Amino acid sequence: MTKNSGWWYGGVIVLLLATSVIALMAGTTWLGLPQLVQAAGHPGSTAFVTAFSLRLPRILSSLICGGSLAVAGALFQAVFRNPIADPSILGISSAADFFKLGGALLLPWLPGRNWLMAVVGGLVVLIILTSGRALADPYRLIIVGVALDATFVGLQQLLSSGAAQVSHSTFNGTTWADTTTVLILGVLGLIGALLLTPWANYLKLTDSALKNVGVPVSVIRWSLLLLGMYLAVSVTAVVGAIPFVGIVVPNVARRLVGHDYQTLVPFSMLAGAWLMLAADTLGRTVIVPSEISAATMMAVIGGPFVIILLQRGRGFHGMSTR
Repeated sequence: MTKNSGWWYGGVIVLLLATSVIALMAGTTWLGLPQLVQAAGHPGSTAFVTAFSLRLPRILSSLICGGSLAVAGALFQAVFRNPIADPSILGISSAADFFKLGGALLLPWLPGRNWLMAVVGGLVVLIILTSGRALADPYRLIIVGVALDATFVGLQQLLSSGAAQVSHSTFNGTTWADTTTVLILGVLGLIGALLLTPWANYLKLTDSALKNVGVPVSVIRWSLLLLGMYLAVSVTAVVGAIPFVGIVVPNVARRLVGHDYQTLVPFSMLAGAWLMLAADTLGRTVIVPSEISAATMMAVIGGPFVIILLQRGRGFHGMSTR
């Protein structure tokens, strides 16, 4: 880690702590620090319920989900060697959302239904993306991914037209049970990502060069793809599909801390957590008592970012993920 990287790490940690405190205080009812301290000692009070039963699980969920989506994006970009490869833009998140809804309608008795069906949806798209010629052409990959995303969004809208349960891709109403699920799934995936980040650096070389030195390219590629898919669908299974986090964060991180994935992935984890928390906090406070969903906030932030990235990067060839 370079000296400059250390400064950026310190900065994002400070932002995380400050935004977490603000998120705990802000909402329909403002709770100052003295009120939070007092509420902590009175579990039955309204302030305690507001801060620690409603806001805190939402904060923790958004932190884990943001970190997971950012790392998933970084892993996909490493494997596909494409700077805008991301589970949301490639159709993985929308497929997971569609299969989750289908499971709710067809298999309501199945334990762990949401996560299991989201994984099936993610695997279906992953197989489609890797079975054709899309891997060899970054433009083709994105076009296929966008088509898959549109297809599954349309299918979800068709299926949900008569369904009572529809995913809103928001942290509103997040319970401690939801947060526990997110923490378990997310922490396991993020630990796995930290352990496998050296493998992402191998993929900076060509497949032939890796085979010449005895590196199992297929094992590395599929391990990182499956891990990235797992992180993305685990978020979708609980809160729904949230776009662009996996594009915005890793691309900004490359400018700040460099292209070494052993530095990039941990930083993306922290920065993604902060971005999601900031977006969710802003969304639920900007038009109190109503709120803007996290998915909508990230669409507003991420859409223009991708346009600027493509315009200034002079296409895919000017934006190496290496």
